[in-house]
Amino acid sequence: MAASRLRSIFFICCGILLNFLGSDGARYSISGPVVTLTLKEPAVERKTASTLASRFVSSNAAAAGDGSDTASSSGRGTSYDTAKPWLDLSSIRPSVEWSIQSQEPPLPNWVPTLNGVKAAVGYDYHPYAQSPPTLLLPSWIEGTVKFSRNAFEAILQPSHDFRTKRTSVVAQVSRGTSNLLARFGTRQKHLLEAATASLHMHLPYTSVSAVRVTPSVDIVARNLSCRVEAVSGGAARTKAVLNLEYDNPTLTVLHSLDARHTIAPEISLYNAKITYAWNVALAGGGSVQTKVDPISDIRISWNDPSAAGGSWTTDVRLPLEGTTMQALAADIRVRRQFRF
Repeated sequence: MAASRLRSIFFICCGILLNFLGSDGARYSISGPVVTLTLKEPAVERKTASTLASRFVSSNAAAAGDGSDTASSSGRGTSYDTAKPWLDLSSIRPSVEWSIQSQEPPLPNWVPTLNGVKAAVGYDYHPYAQSPPTLLLPSWIEGTVKFSRNAFEAILQPSHDFRTKRTSVVAQVSRGTSNLLARFGTRQKHLLEAATASLHMHLPYTSVSAVRVTPSVDIVARNLSCRVEAVSGGAARTKAVLNLEYDNPTLTVLHSLDARHTIAPEISLYNAKITYAWNVALAGGGSVQTKVDPISDIRISWNDPSAAGGSWTTDVRLPLEGTTMQALAADIRVRRQFRF
């Protein structure tokens, strides 16, 4: 019953949104299609090599007549066994997204508290789709409705995933810098999946000018956490974040060296593990984010939104553990986003 009610709310919101869109096209802006391509994916390349190697072993065993080719002919793990076509969509993992949103309150006379509406639909290529009709459907659809009255703001965000047939609704109520958020779903035993509250308080002290407390509970993952942030006074260039997560509590200190550089060492209160983060803001809105785990790896993410017609994102992982050249080889993933 709860699942059917959520689906009804979702499709009613979508119907109202479509009615708004047809009323006055000048009040709305359309964004898209936005196409994202993964030009290099190390995980796919490794899987291709390992699968081809296992196929070679199975073929030799089958030629010997021991019947070991049953697993390779069962259909599992055979996505890379066939010859690659000239255009393999699974290697670039394309995704397409369209969105439309209101530029001003859509119904100022009828619903003056309604501030804006937005709808988005996306398609993610999935090489393991079970049937051709699944390939023709969008992967997901999402709507956003915003309300405001006096000092309060409310956001209702229904979404539906066509492949998993999962409908969820996110509701958020905020007042100033404090807010309350809840997520409801239809694929779990409990209607309420997660809840988060955030309380922001200004303090009349020079050492600590503001404190934010954010408790959260994830019923699906059975996770409970509480995040405490304290901002120093003056220029407010330093912030301490105490994350009291049940599995791995951490303490992070963020310090802005200048307008472009930020460092953030983090220590785990569970095993005393220390990691280091360094973020650099580039000209044109780009950024370079570096995270160093001294016993595991170095991760670098470079985002360049200044490219013509879209943006570039490059992720690099440099392992620091291992004894072979293959284990120490760097992983590089390059993604290109096109905006039309």
